[in-house]
Amino acid sequence: MKLTQKLISACAAVVVFGTAAVFADDGFDFGDTTSGSTDNSSSSGGLLSKVTIGGTVSLDGRAYVDQDDTDAEDFPTKVTPDATLKADYATDTSEISLKLNFSRDSIETYPEDVLQEFTARAYLGNWILEGGKMKIVWGKGDKLHVIDNFNATDYTDFIIPDYIDRRLAEPMLRAVYNAPSGAWRMEAVYTPTMTADRFATSGVWTPASYTKLSTLVTGVESAKVALALYEKDTADPADYAAYEESYLTALEEANSFSSDDLLPDTNTLKYGQAGIRFTGTAGAFDWGASYYYGHYKQPSTDMSGYLASYIANSGTSYVNPTLDYDRLQVFGLEGATAFGPLNMRFEAAYNLTDDTDGDDPSVHNNSISWVPGFDIDLPVHNVNLNVQEIGTYILKGDKIKDNGSYDVDYDADNCFSNNKLAVDISDSFMHENLKLDCQLLYGIERGDIIVLPKITYTIKTGMNVSASGMYIYAKDTDSEFYAWRNNSFVQLGVSYLF
Repeated sequence: MKLTQKLISACAAVVVFGTAAVFADDGFDFGDTTSGSTDNSSSSGGLLSKVTIGGTVSLDGRAYVDQDDTDAEDFPTKVTPDATLKADYATDTSEISLKLNFSRDSIETYPEDVLQEFTARAYLGNWILEGGKMKIVWGKGDKLHVIDNFNATDYTDFIIPDYIDRRLAEPMLRAVYNAPSGAWRMEAVYTPTMTADRFATSGVWTPASYTKLSTLVTGVESAKVALALYEKDTADPADYAAYEESYLTALEEANSFSSDDLLPDTNTLKYGQAGIRFTGTAGAFDWGASYYYGHYKQPSTDMSGYLASYIANSGTSYVNPTLDYDRLQVFGLEGATAFGPLNMRFEAAYNLTDDTDGDDPSVHNNSISWVPGFDIDLPVHNVNLNVQEIGTYILKGDKIKDNGSYDVDYDADNCFSNNKLAVDISDSFMHENLKLDCQLLYGIERGDIIVLPKITYTIKTGMNVSASGMYIYAKDTDSEFYAWRNNSFVQLGVSYLF
């Protein structure tokens, strides 16, 4: 992890503790004020009596059963122990909540994730002020959203963890105003920096785009070394030492360079995020409108410098392609209501980037996105059916076709829409101690199918065992999940909540 990321995490903790100290002036009491005693033991007792501690420990074992040319005894497996500790402290006017995570990934790879969430909150009349390392969710969708933009997503385990568990907490400040009438609510959010979406860089969930970029970078660096070697071998003996130094420098850079080095540092104020959201109720209709100002959390590749140098120098010299996170503004609408037995909801967004003309191949075009859906309790046992459709349409597709394959929005079939149908059907038995759930995701344009079945049994209160799995089908090489077509798996797990 970069030093700047460590500093940001440390500063976030300082900000949160500072916020908590400010909240103390408005009634944040670490002692027992009911007795009026100044004895330290009384104060400690008052603090501990208001602290709530809980958490989860779990162990999951997974076997990937669809790998090519792999015998059953050689199926790749993964065993994942995980522990989460939660602590909450609350008074009448303020709260502090802490969530720590202890897993191999958080300890060895992403140590900033050990402090998973930390929030200080003060209640000031109609206002609520919050600060810390936080997760927030905007939108009425059920675990599918197009206007929820502040927190990045962790895709290192694909889409298997629950939506909120995939989100990465962000250092942020939030102010909430509740109208005295109760008819509407306003919230404003600011984050000084941005965390980018996280992807696996090795293993079965490495995305094809990362592999392609790594291959490109490796090719460019190898070409630089080959050019420097040629110049060294053909140099005049008097200039040989200088060309040898140039070759050794190119070789050292190639050996240490990776595609990750092309990513900009988002721990700067340039990548700060801000937004405002209004929600309310009109009769039986819950409504919302929001505005977000920030960046895309997945990078765009700018190939123009690389191509220009390649053409200008007849393929004898190169510059590396560059990556950046496009500026993004999102104008969002949301709503939810009950219509007979149906609980209906929707989200809609207009995504505005700097490429309003659509002719810049290195910047995403403007687009519109949507999520309509409903859920219903069927008159069969305890069956609940949840159906949602999430889609995006990229504007000015003709300009993308003109730019060709180096446009960040390029599609081999010139299909600039992406719609997925998500269906979740669940049931419960034995006084809800046995729960069955099956999720289906179908890519309408590209023919992808993902099925996620799960059975959970509660042995005793807090202790669960589960059997789950994933089946992935990709129709062809243009399918969105083609790189993961052989990643179907079965999984057994046990967890204890306390």
